[in-house]
Amino acid sequence: MSSAEAGRATVSPTPTSGDRRDPASTWVDDILGRARTRFPLCAVVVGIPGSGRSALLNVVHERLREVDIPVSVGMPAGGDTVGPTLVLADDLHTWPGDLVARMATMIDAGTIGLIATTEPRETDPALRAVLDLARRSGAVLELGTMSTADVLVQAARTGLTLTPATASLIRRRCGGARNVVTAALLSIREEAAAAVPGETVDELVIVERVARDRHHRLLRGLDPTTLSVLALASLRAPLDPGSLAETLDVPYEAAVEALDRARGTGLLRGADVFVSAAGDPLRAVVGNRRLDQLRRTSVAVRLRASELTVDDALHAAEAGIEDPRLVDTLLAGAADATAARAVVLLRAADRLEPGRDDVRLLMAQRALVSGDVDGAGEVADLRLESARPTEKGIEHWVGIAALVAAQRGLGSHAADLYRWLGPDNIAAESLSAVTALVAVGDRASAAAVAAADAGRPPVGARAIRSRAVRGLLASVCADHEDGGDAVGLVVRGLTSAVPGGRDPSIGRTLHAATALALNSGDLDAARALRKAAGDSAAGALLDAEIALTSGDLDAVIRLLPTEEPAGAADRLRAHAVRLGHGRRNGDTSALAALWPEAPALLAATEIDLYLLQSLAEFWQAAARLDVTASIDRHISAADRLLESVGNPVTWAAPWHFAGVQAAVIARDAELATERQRLLQGVAGSNETASGLVAAARTWMALTFEPVGSVDDAQVAAAVAALRLRGLTWEASRLAGIAALRTDDPGRSAGLLETARSVDADRRRPRPVDGLLTEREAEVARELLQGFTYREIGARLFISAKTVEHHVSRIRRRLDAGSRSELMAALRAAGYS
Repeated sequence: MSSAEAGRATVSPTPTSGDRRDPASTWVDDILGRARTRFPLCAVVVGIPGSGRSALLNVVHERLREVDIPVSVGMPAGGDTVGPTLVLADDLHTWPGDLVARMATMIDAGTIGLIATTEPRETDPALRAVLDLARRSGAVLELGTMSTADVLVQAARTGLTLTPATASLIRRRCGGARNVVTAALLSIREEAAAAVPGETVDELVIVERVARDRHHRLLRGLDPTTLSVLALASLRAPLDPGSLAETLDVPYEAAVEALDRARGTGLLRGADVFVSAAGDPLRAVVGNRRLDQLRRTSVAVRLRASELTVDDALHAAEAGIEDPRLVDTLLAGAADATAARAVVLLRAADRLEPGRDDVRLLMAQRALVSGDVDGAGEVADLRLESARPTEKGIEHWVGIAALVAAQRGLGSHAADLYRWLGPDNIAAESLSAVTALVAVGDRASAAAVAAADAGRPPVGARAIRSRAVRGLLASVCADHEDGGDAVGLVVRGLTSAVPGGRDPSIGRTLHAATALALNSGDLDAARALRKAAGDSAAGALLDAEIALTSGDLDAVIRLLPTEEPAGAADRLRAHAVRLGHGRRNGDTSALAALWPEAPALLAATEIDLYLLQSLAEFWQAAARLDVTASIDRHISAADRLLESVGNPVTWAAPWHFAGVQAAVIARDAELATERQRLLQGVAGSNETASGLVAAARTWMALTFEPVGSVDDAQVAAAVAALRLRGLTWEASRLAGIAALRTDDPGRSAGLLETARSVDADRRRPRPVDGLLTEREAEVARELLQGFTYREIGARLFISAKTVEHHVSRIRRRLDAGSRSELMAALRAAGYS
C-alpha cells in the first residue's frame, strides 16, 4: 500500500449497523491525541458540499477548547507566528492559493499545525501540497456520499420507517449529501407530525423541495465559469479541458481549474455525469438563453474538432446549427437505429432540410416498421400527389404507398399504384410489384413487370429476386399443374438474400410467400420462409398461422402477437387464427365470443389470394355458428377472384376443400357436392390436390352416406393425403369420425388408433425449424451448455440484455415456466 493510500480513510457520513465506532469519531479522537502531544500536525477533511465536513471541524474545535489547547481560527493576523500555532481552516479550497502554499511551507517547517476542511480538488497545486502533508501522517478523512443503508439508518434515528426503495430515491434526489438527506428526513417528520389524522404525506414531494432548494443555493454561489461547466455537463457535452477552453473561450489552465471546481460541487458523478435532480435549479440559475448558447457553441466546437458522430449531428441539429454534413450523418444513423431512435434522427434531419426526398422516404419506411401505417401513408401521399411515373426514385415511394394500401386491406389500390408506375419504371421494386399484382389476380401486369426486370442485367440481387418473382407468377398458372416449382422458386429467392428486418416490404412479401407454401401443403417451406422474417411482428403472426395449419394448437395462442396488429389485413389474419383455434378445440362459446368482430374485419378488408386461407377460417367458423349467410358476399368475391385468374390449383384447391369442410360442418349436402365438384375440377392431375379430392369425398361420405359405406382403405388413403399436406389435425379428425361411424368394434378400435397416432405426431415437439428463430436457436443451444446470459452474449456478440430478451421469447414459445421446464422443453424439441 502506498503512503497516499495509507493516509486516506474514505467513510460514509453515518455508520452502518455493523460498525462499532463511527470512523469520523475515530478520526477526531486521533487528531485530538496528536494535538496534545506534538507538532507539526496536518489533518484535512475532504467532502462535497453538504457532507458535514464543517460540522466535523466544529466538533474538533469544541473538543480542543475542552482540553485547553489554543487554536487560531484562520491564519493569525499578519501571518506571523511566535512558536507552533494550531490553525483551524474551514473551506480551504476558497482561500487564496499563495496563502495556502505558504501554509504548506510553514507546516513542513514546523511553524504551524493545521486542521482544515476542503472540497475535493485534483489540480490545485497548493491544496495538493497540503493534502500530501496530511497523507504522510495518515490524517486525511474523505467523507463519501451516503448509501441507501446509511439513509435507512439516519431515517430510523429521525424516527421514520422507510422502504429501501424510498430511501434510495431520497439518496439520489439529495445527491447523497448528509446534510441534505438529514434536512429532508426532518422535513418529512415535521410534516407527518403536523398532518391531520388519516392524511397522507407525500415523502418524495418533500424531498424534491428540500433538494431543489439546496441545489439552487449551491448553484447560485458558484462562479460563472464553473456554472458553465456544469451546464455543459447537463447537456452531455464533452468535458475535456481542450473542448471546455474553446467552448467557454478561456485559457486552458482556467478550464482545468473550472472543471476541478465543478467536480468538487458533488453535482458530477462517475464519468462526469451530471446529477439529474439538479437540472431544474440549474436552468433557473443559468437561464435557458445561456444554455442554448452553450449547446450551440459546444456542438460547433465538436464539428470543427473531430469526425462527426450521429450524436454530434443530433445535438447540432437540436442547437439549430447548419452544416452540410449533418443530414447525411443523421440519415446514415437512422438506417441502422431502432425505430424510436430513427424517428428522432429523421425528424431532426427533416428540420434541417425540409422536404429532402431520401430523408422523408426513410421516415416513411421506419414508420411502417414501427406500425405507424397512417403516418407512412400521409408522407407517401404527399410525395406522390404531384409525382410522375418516370421521376427518378419514385418507385420507392410507390412501394411505400402500396405497402400502406396492403396493410389497410386495400389490395386493389396497391395494384393500381404499380399499374400507374408501369413495368419499365419499377426496377428494384419488381418483387413488391409482382406480389401486389398477383394478390389481386392480375397475372398479365405481373408478367409484364417480370419481363421488364428480366431485360435488365442479371446481377446477383436481381437474379435472386427474379426466382421469387417467377415462383409467384407460377402459382397463378391457369392450367392444372403446379406451373413449375413455384414454392421452391419463392423459397430460394427469398431465403438466399432476403432484405433485413428493417425493410418494411419484406413483411408483405414473406406473408405472400408463406401463404403460397401453406396453400401448397409445404410446411417445411413455410418454416424456412418464417426464419427469414427474423424477430419482426410479421414473423410472429406467421408463427401462429403455421402452428394453426400444422395442428399445433398448444402453440397457436402463445405464438400469436400480444399486441393488436396495426393494419386491417393483419388484424383479419390474427382474428382468423383465433377463430381457427377455437373451432379446432371444439370451443363453440369462444367462437361465439369472437364472431361479433368478424363481419367488421371482413368489411374493412379486400380479400386477395394471400388471405384466402384466413377467409376459409372465417367460413368454417361461420358454418359452426350457423351464420354463413352473413359472409356469403365475401365468399362469392373470393370465388370470382379465383375464376378471374383461371382457378390455379395452388390457390383454388385448398379453398374449395375448405368449402367442403364448411358444408360438412353445416350439414349442407348440396353445398358440399358443389364444392367437391369445383375441387375436382381444379385438381386435374395434380397429385397433392388429388389427395384433397379423396379426403373431401371421404369426409362427405362419412357425413352424408349410411354407416359402413366407407371402407378402411378409403379412410387410410384420405388420412395419408391430409398428413402429406401437413394437415394433421384434419387427418386425426377424419380418422376419429370414421371410428364413430362404424358398427364393427374391431374396425372402430383400429381407426381410433390411427387417429391417436396422427394426433401424437401432431403433438410431438418439432426441432429448431418449427418454433424458434435462428438466433433464438443459437441462444437455446448455449443455454443447454450451461452458459450464463453474459457468457452467451460474449459468445454470440450480443448484449446480456438481448440474450435475456431472447430467452423470454423462447419461454413463451415453449410455454416453459421454471428454468428446469425450459431446459426440458428445449431438449424435447431436439436442441442439444
